[in-house]
Amino acid sequence: MSHIITLEDEYCEKCGEQYIDSSYKWCKTCQINELKNSNITNWTSENENIDNLIQEMQLKIKSKDDIVFEWIPYNQFDDIKEIETDKDGFVRLCSAVWKNGPLLYCENECGYKRSCQNKRVTLKCLHNSQNVFNEVKAYSINRDEYFMVYEIYGISQAPNTENYILILQCVYCEICGKRYTNIYDESSNWCKSCQIDDLKNNFVNWTSGNEEIDNLIQEMQLKIDTSDDKIFEWIPYNQLNDIKEINKIDNSDTIYSAFWKEGPLHWDEEERYIRHRNKNVALKYLRDVPSEFLNEVKIKVYLYSITRTDELLYGISQDPNTKNYIMIFANTYCKKCGEKLTNLVYDWCKSCQIYDLRNKFTQWTSGHEIIDNLIQEMQLRVETCHDIIFEWIPYNQFNDIKEIDRDDFGVVYSAIWKDGHLQCNKYETYKRRQQNEAVILKLYNSKNITNDFLNKVKSYSIKEIHSDKQQIYGITQHPDLKDFIIVLEYIQCEKCCKQLYDGWCKPCQLGELTDNFTNWTSGNEKIDNLVQYMQLNINSAEDVVFEWIPYDQFVDIKKIGRGGFAEVYSAIWIDGPFHHAYDEYSRNKPKEVALKCLYNSKNISDQFLNEIKAYSIKEYNSTDNILPVHGITQNPDTKDYIMVLDYARGGDFCNWINENYNRLNWLYIIRILSFIIGGLKIIHDDKDMVHHMGLCGPVGNTAKTEIYGVTPYIAPEVLRGEPYTKAADIYSFGMIMYFVATGKQPFSNCAHDQGLVLDICKGDRPRINESEAPKCYTDMMKKCWDSKPNNRPNAAEIEELINLFYYSYSYDESEFKKVMNIEKEEQHYKIKRQFKASEESRKTFISSYEENENENRRSTTHPEAIYTSRIINTLTKEQIDECLDCKI
Repeated sequence: MSHIITLEDEYCEKCGEQYIDSSYKWCKTCQINELKNSNITNWTSENENIDNLIQEMQLKIKSKDDIVFEWIPYNQFDDIKEIETDKDGFVRLCSAVWKNGPLLYCENECGYKRSCQNKRVTLKCLHNSQNVFNEVKAYSINRDEYFMVYEIYGISQAPNTENYILILQCVYCEICGKRYTNIYDESSNWCKSCQIDDLKNNFVNWTSGNEEIDNLIQEMQLKIDTSDDKIFEWIPYNQLNDIKEINKIDNSDTIYSAFWKEGPLHWDEEERYIRHRNKNVALKYLRDVPSEFLNEVKIKVYLYSITRTDELLYGISQDPNTKNYIMIFANTYCKKCGEKLTNLVYDWCKSCQIYDLRNKFTQWTSGHEIIDNLIQEMQLRVETCHDIIFEWIPYNQFNDIKEIDRDDFGVVYSAIWKDGHLQCNKYETYKRRQQNEAVILKLYNSKNITNDFLNKVKSYSIKEIHSDKQQIYGITQHPDLKDFIIVLEYIQCEKCCKQLYDGWCKPCQLGELTDNFTNWTSGNEKIDNLVQYMQLNINSAEDVVFEWIPYDQFVDIKKIGRGGFAEVYSAIWIDGPFHHAYDEYSRNKPKEVALKCLYNSKNISDQFLNEIKAYSIKEYNSTDNILPVHGITQNPDTKDYIMVLDYARGGDFCNWINENYNRLNWLYIIRILSFIIGGLKIIHDDKDMVHHMGLCGPVGNTAKTEIYGVTPYIAPEVLRGEPYTKAADIYSFGMIMYFVATGKQPFSNCAHDQGLVLDICKGDRPRINESEAPKCYTDMMKKCWDSKPNNRPNAAEIEELINLFYYSYSYDESEFKKVMNIEKEEQHYKIKRQFKASEESRKTFISSYEENENENRRSTTHPEAIYTSRIINTLTKEQIDECLDCKI
């Protein structure tokens, strides 16, 4: 008897093909056919090219959630309001109500219907019909993939002007008309402006009973920037239940856990604020803080954040008996030991994990003290709940051992590990990821344990995720040969079957890129060679694939900055860059980029091409704070070349500091410098790379003797004609330290002429008052701009000192010890006192300066102080002898 297996609801009743989404009975084949056969014949824009574009967009649907792109008659729109006009006075953007609304998939009817009538949308008016096709491609109908791109519903046409109109998702607040704060957020209809108004209107409905505390809470509430930020509140003490002590930090601060009855406010899916009731929170009591020391309370509050997940601050309360103030946090403390959790999502505590590992040291041994110590050291490296537990693995755990490679150092085998590797886990101490796990065994000719062998083991990674190194599981020993064997993860290329180290096969990927060389050209042999060189120098799946990018790939181009030798624009790259996933490169969404347009670059120099080669290798998602470069393009009109860079949303650094200086505090300033020096350290660690922080010159220049840059930022030895070194970068960094500390550009009060060049070479430096910065800070700054390059610290030394400043100022004893691995001593408290005193001086200065800020800046900046890059050597030629006489 034959048996038939039925798979209910897995296949379409109409065509018999498997549903793309069986839970909603959505069949891509049927929906495409319906659009082709019926919908297309029921409408027309009366323009064949537009009709073809709409049909093309409709056939791109991939899931039930995707938008059915449409031709939408103009009479479908009501309540049309102008939002934005262009420079010529033409209306560019409008808000409107779409009467019928978009087509949405209905499961019950197995088809599309209009169930979202009177939908608010944005109308983008195009005054040049030729832009329609590129403009449409800059938006998305695929909600599941293109979540960082505006959604587009269709096209219409204004009957009076006959201009085409794009119908986009609504990104403007219905109440105030301003753009929503974060249109890419799922909770997109959150308007910062309206929320701030609501909070201000609510100020009269609560009070702490203390005017200064009320002002502090109001100030914190008005800091919200996104719907994810928490609204800082005054929390009545009777709202807190089940208060228990869980940790004592030092003599002044004690941590308690409690349940907050009403709980904090959060923005929900229905686009409103609701409370998370009976929320488990942490209370930090501020002991012995009488009312006259409320500034201490403020400092404590400022050190924490309404946005940070590790120190999420909900508000402040007061014990009615002791009158001590209490800060209310998200509870981030371990229930077992009272220490801070290492991973909040998994409730994972590193301290408890380490404690458990130490207790188990006596339960195993390799029989070799050095190997045991190595294993213990590797185990104690665990930092997250995803890390691998390095272990001693008995050799009899391996089956099906096969030799796959051999060299002078040893033999490589594949094998099956019966139990599989250990991993930290949320719910239990350890877990085995999988039994009968394929692994690599690397046998080293190492009966005698050498430092080379130990260092080799340490070079591998125990990181289960976010690692570009091969993972190591442990060590075993051949029972007969007595050689030690390293046990590694098994990775194999599906195309060439070679062993991989990071899920990315370099030979195969380089082969694909090489095969593609014939499919594109810039029309310039030098540029083609540059692009090919850059592509063949990628070393990991995360590296940028440098490209020649046709200029028509860019839309919505806007000027955002100008330098001495280039202009910078923002733009949308329609196709976007390559990303590596599932063993291949693909493009998955449009991307906002910066276009650096280089003046007079038609005849590009070898020197400039070599600079790109030196500076542009950069991985995605890295933490080195260096902008990646995606490729190069060319303006078809001017023929100038354009570098395509990642878009830094903060914009020009100098302008950003000028605009935000009054809102900065010392902690923020230290973090800014930490990011800058961290990036510079990465550059300096590359032996072939020097950044030239103070220098920038024209593309076509071939005269190596000329000096380009911003005079105050160029080291004196470079001004004297000496070669550029890493120490010159440190000099420039010292000037950046001056700028962010004072808010004033160095030497802004004098002309940037021959006289300034000579003064710098003679040792003149910007002047800074003692009250403007802590002494420890100014000491380091002055070392950076020392006249003798050898006296300047290197990037690593500066980074270490900046981190010390940050942790000394902001961390208490226990936190400091965790991060720095040393006790917090008098020198660290001295640093804290210096920054604290400087912070108070800074507040006083800013409050008196704010009212006349623009006038103050204008009055102190000399009209011939130039902070864009230019030729410097012409300023020094006439007095070169005098300049050389003052050489140190």
